[in-house]
Amino acid sequence: MLDAEVNVLRAVESVLLETGLSVTALASPERAYDQVLNRFFSVVLCDLDTPSLDGAITFIRFVRDKSPLTVVIAMSRRTSFDVVAPAFRAGAADVIPENRDSVLSLRDRVGRAARDVQTALGRDQLLLELAEANDDLVRKLMELSGRATELEDKLLASDGEPSSAASRLGELHLLVVDDQPDLFAALEKALPADKGWRLQHAQSGGEALDIATQTPPQVLVSKDSLPDLTGSMVVKTIKASVPSLVALLFVPPTDRQEGEIKMVDQSRLHTLIPRFRSAADLVAQLSEVRDALHRKARERRHVKIFQTQYLEILQRCHRLQQQLEALNEKK
Repeated sequence: MLDAEVNVLRAVESVLLETGLSVTALASPERAYDQVLNRFFSVVLCDLDTPSLDGAITFIRFVRDKSPLTVVIAMSRRTSFDVVAPAFRAGAADVIPENRDSVLSLRDRVGRAARDVQTALGRDQLLLELAEANDDLVRKLMELSGRATELEDKLLASDGEPSSAASRLGELHLLVVDDQPDLFAALEKALPADKGWRLQHAQSGGEALDIATQTPPQVLVSKDSLPDLTGSMVVKTIKASVPSLVALLFVPPTDRQEGEIKMVDQSRLHTLIPRFRSAADLVAQLSEVRDALHRKARERRHVKIFQTQYLEILQRCHRLQQQLEALNEKK
């Protein structure tokens, strides 16, 4: 409460304290500014002549700017339009005449405003807690889905069967594009069918495009320089029809220098192996690719279990939260 007249300040403070409200009574505008900056007040009660009408209007605007939830109620001995209107335009919720006859209405108005603000704060806190509980529920349900998948994999492993992710991934189709046969022969030996691989070999870019049209690969390893096309053009063309394609470009090692292997990510190249010396380097990289695809398959399995078992209840929670938020906005 701000009023330069100490007698009025103490009298109104006494009335408000009797209602059980906590009151900070100030006669200094400077202290009032400082208090608003450093504390939250449900209601600010100010005299329109403290320190002057213009000064009071400036203070009301300041409170509304710094503390939008605070209800500002003005008091004034003058109730003419040119006094009251600027207060409302500045953001005051009400202007109460400052006289003995208005003491009870002032007390009731301040008490009602304080209760309304606390109720609004309680709703906001409840909505926040609801959102946090909903997020916690989603997180725990996702964990349960993950544990269900892990348990399924353990049971399959105990029976000597592949994991659920591996069975859904199936054979990994690898297309090797190289005009020389040595690298493909080494890969074919290191990545046999019984380890979940299915390899095809193309000796030119055109042949690779024909194969990819009939049987789209999941992984493509292409030599950077081919007899008819560039490896990057082969990758770009196949990736256009197989967006999930994992594509590697390589420069083979020679007697005089080491090779290099890069991954094609959209239109960018990322160096995976700056020193490509032998087929073993590529085998190790392809094993990592397969592991990454297994992880993605496992994640998809998690999501599928999650959606199958829990999606309906989460949708209900979301609808209820939206309804609560709509009710809160109306109030």
